[in-house]
Amino acid sequence: MARDLDRYREAESRLWRKLGVTPVDRRVKLSSGGEVRVQEVGDGTPTVFIHGGSIAGTSWCQLAASLDGVRSILVDRPGCGLSDEIVGGPVRDLASVEAYADRLLPDLLDGLELDQAVVGATSYGGLFAFRGAAAAPERVTRLIEYSWLVGAPSESAPFSARMAAIPGMRALMTRMPMTRRMVRGALRQFGLGKAIDSGAFDDDMLDWAFALLRHTDTLANDTRSSPRLFTPIKGQNSDILLTDDLLSRLTMPVLFLWGEEDPNGGAAVARAFAPRLPNAELVIVPGAEHAPWIDDPETCVSRTQAFLTS
Repeated sequence: MARDLDRYREAESRLWRKLGVTPVDRRVKLSSGGEVRVQEVGDGTPTVFIHGGSIAGTSWCQLAASLDGVRSILVDRPGCGLSDEIVGGPVRDLASVEAYADRLLPDLLDGLELDQAVVGATSYGGLFAFRGAAAAPERVTRLIEYSWLVGAPSESAPFSARMAAIPGMRALMTRMPMTRRMVRGALRQFGLGKAIDSGAFDDDMLDWAFALLRHTDTLANDTRSSPRLFTPIKGQNSDILLTDDLLSRLTMPVLFLWGEEDPNGGAAVARAFAPRLPNAELVIVPGAEHAPWIDDPETCVSRTQAFLTS
């Protein structure tokens, strides 16, 4: 696939202009090698946001634009958006992915020159946030998880995720030129159908997501370095689940803003998972799916700010 980063930047800039925000755009060196691109919005409590799979930091733009008293630091994970690829190439097996997840967050905080920070995450980003916070709990003052996260039990597996588990299929899928229709369909499968139908995930957001997946190497890079979350027949790969031992190390205050109708795991999964942490607060966001900060921005903004000032 031909990369056209100028077209991606144009789509991203249109989105930020519509929100009336001009983020500070900079690159941060990682001690493990390479650089990540970050965008910063606002002043106040430093909060590092880690996005989900095959997407980029701008996915948080609506939330970041609405938070007061927060220095929102939106990271493009290595291999995603405008960040460098993972140094040393893709991390393929589960043990390597987990080891990489353990060190990425502390590495990011070092590069950002932050001794401590609040961390916000969603979906696949939750694996990096939870494992990183467990590996270096003294670095994370508070943790906010928006949605179901990789590492929690799942109620169902999107069809595309099951297809990707077929040998050879993941590589084939990443070589197919993306169309707007394909992007819209993928977003629906992973839990943004309501956001698209309501207009909360509008044409400018769709243009940005399409440009990301068509004109950057995000999809190929993230797919090559993601563990197999599902199998074609059995569904979720149980080896990826976060253990009680790991969760017990997350002693900092944790807030879950969990979509009631998240297709990966909804309210029932949330109510079983959150109590496994020693200091967690669970907010079920009514009617929300996999991106509650887009489905119900008022609830997520108010709950986030209350949590940060409590």
